[in-house]
Amino acid sequence: MKTMSIKAYAVANKISIYNVVKLTKNGSLKTETRKIDGKEELFILVDEAQTVEETISAPMETETIEDYQKAYIRLKIKYDQLQHKYDTLHKTISSKKVQ
Repeated sequence: MKTMSIKAYAVANKISIYNVVKLTKNGSLKTETRKIDGKEELFILVDEAQTVEETISAPMETETIEDYQKAYIRLKIKYDQLQHKYDTLHKTISSKKVQ
């Protein structure tokens, strides 16, 4: 078996480092911990025949467009509330300076 760092595995398989970490956490990828320069580093054990499709086919969280739309609406509401508070404070401060 060949070992690769998380970054090297991500580059080789053209996926993000975040997704590689997720795959290691949920057990889809076999890992090995090594001590290098006093630090423990995680390495991925890779068979030469292993492909990205086998790894990615593991169950992962899927986010839909509706999830993003709901999150956007929640953030927009919070933004509008903060903007209203800011405008009120600004008016209050401006009126006190004039008096």
